[in-house]
Amino acid sequence: MRKPIKYRLAFLIVAAACFYVGTLFLPETLPEITFSLKSIWANTQWRNTVLVTLAYFVFLPVLYYFWIIQIGNQALWKLLLVLSLSSLVARYNYPEKLAYYFEFITYLKYPIIAVLMVIEILLLVTIVKALWGARKLSGDPRVHMLEQYAGDNIYEKGSKEAKKLELALMFAHEPASWYYAIPRFSRNHVPAIANLRLWSAQWWHMSLVCVALVVATYASYLAIALWSETVAIVVATLIFYLIVMFIANYRVSKHYSVYLINDKLMVNNSWWGMTVIPLLNVQKIEAGKWAPSTIKEQFHFGRGSANVKLTFISGQQYYSGLATFIEPMDALFLSVDDPSALLEKYISLTFERSKYSQAVT
Repeated sequence: MRKPIKYRLAFLIVAAACFYVGTLFLPETLPEITFSLKSIWANTQWRNTVLVTLAYFVFLPVLYYFWIIQIGNQALWKLLLVLSLSSLVARYNYPEKLAYYFEFITYLKYPIIAVLMVIEILLLVTIVKALWGARKLSGDPRVHMLEQYAGDNIYEKGSKEAKKLELALMFAHEPASWYYAIPRFSRNHVPAIANLRLWSAQWWHMSLVCVALVVATYASYLAIALWSETVAIVVATLIFYLIVMFIANYRVSKHYSVYLINDKLMVNNSWWGMTVIPLLNVQKIEAGKWAPSTIKEQFHFGRGSANVKLTFISGQQYYSGLATFIEPMDALFLSVDDPSALLEKYISLTFERSKYSQAVT
């Protein structure tokens, strides 16, 4: 996992812990006192409220600035996101005397949600139409979405195009999971050139995951049924439904880790990460041995030492977490079972392209 993603996840964990601890320390009411630094600090309720306020509105925004904006190279206006979230939490957790001042956030959220819903629905209609149009195409639906929406410098054209691609890939994971989970659907799939060394490609890994899903389904039903049986059934069904995705994860990891389609190299880092690399964007492919300790800050797919290195001419996008995280990479290290097959295939294709270009000229 790359550094920006690590810090993003770390911030979410810290923020969740901060909000949870804040609710424990905030008092229900505040006593009347004379407002001075000494009197505020001497009173336990006021002191806890001040400390929680500093955590919500100073500590978390500063942390967001350094961990998300600086490291992830994000826009500065996104600080409003964490400040809005802190204001919303304060509205429902602060003592009534102070919660009143955050009442605006409860009214402000409705027009914001309405605008976002309109934008999302418009994008959703466009993407569903694209998925419906690609229903008769063979192969991974995610690849079809990439071919339809991705283009040169897409992230320089504007956030709208990037958003379309992100949502298209997210929605394409649903039909793609069925495509890979049921062998009959993927019986005509392009054969793999090589396979990554992944735990998820082992049968015992899939068995353990399926058992864990059954246990989680039953446990969630028991935990929620006391409150609402309808909600318990919905939550338990959603958890159990993940079994389709995990079966797809097993079959993709075992059979379709690395394959070639339409002059593009598809690399599936299990089900949760993927990249589609145009061969024209590959500067060179090298075979060797790179220990994981020497390539910590590089993209490395597979277990153990890497035995293949791909260097790109221009930045290549990697889609992880069901395409919710998009990271640029200039090189990729792979741990595959047959590195020679990958190199031979690339060399033969390069030779064929050079012969074709010479014949045309």
